[in-house]
Amino acid sequence: MRTDRTAFAVGISALLLAGLGLWSAWGQIDWRVVGFLVPAALVVIGVGMLLLSQRRN
Repeated sequence: MRTDRTAFAVGISALLLAGLGLWSAWGQIDWRVVGFLVPAALVVIGVGMLLLSQRRN
């Protein structure tokens, strides 16, 4: 895997984890919302990686 795609996936995952940590520090976490947002975020990361993997003509 190329470095730019790996950096994208790791960066977005780190942002999601940091956001969840901030959310838990300032309020109570509704795990039903997290259960919806985490799979949605994984889909967005996957689409982003597919877009980054396309060759530019």
